[in-house]
Formats: sequence, C-alpha cells, structure tokens
Amino acid sequence: MPIVFLTSLAHFEAVINGNRPVIVEFWAEWCGVCQTMSPLFEQLAAHNPAAQFYRLDIENVRDVALALGVRNLPAYKVFKKGVQVGDLVGADHSQLVRLVKNM
Repeated sequence: MPIVFLTSLAHFEAVINGNRPVIVEFWAEWCGVCQTMSPLFEQLAAHNPAAQFYRLDIENVRDVALALGVRNLPAYKVFKKGVQVGDLVGADHSQLVRLVKNM
C-alpha cells in the first residue's frame, strides 16, 4: 500500500479513528535524517498491508505535530482506534522495524 500524506488535522483524526492500525511518520523535507529513513518506511508499508502508513510534513500540518508534542525528527507514532499505542523518535532502523512488527 502506498504511503499517503496527511494534509490537515481533520484528515489525521479521520485516519487514526479507523479500524486498522495506523503508523504516522512525522518528517520534513529539509530533514536529512528523515530522508535516510524514508526508504525503509516505504519498504515496511509495502510489506505490511494490514496496517495503514501515513506521512505528515510538520511544515504543512504543524498543528498536529504540536498537539502530539513532536519536537524531534523523524518521529513515528502508532494508533489503534484513535489511541496512541506506540512511538519512536530518531533514525533507528531496527527499532522502526520492531515498532511496525508489534502493531
């Protein structure tokens, strides 16, 4: 499944309140570390069709990032039925794989 960009607070809320597990990658185009993690995130999305993978550009949807306390990039948050059940901050490949596996 391709990664979808979240475009607003309403879009974010609709997505996380669904029935499928959701993982959101918080990133920015200027973030070099984010760019190095993107291929792995895309690979995980392709191999985990039971979950939904989203990307949120903190420059475009700043209100969501601020509301969730995202201060460092990249950051990943997992939601199930509107509740955050996991997170990761930083560029740790093995921890991202583990986070997705435990969704």
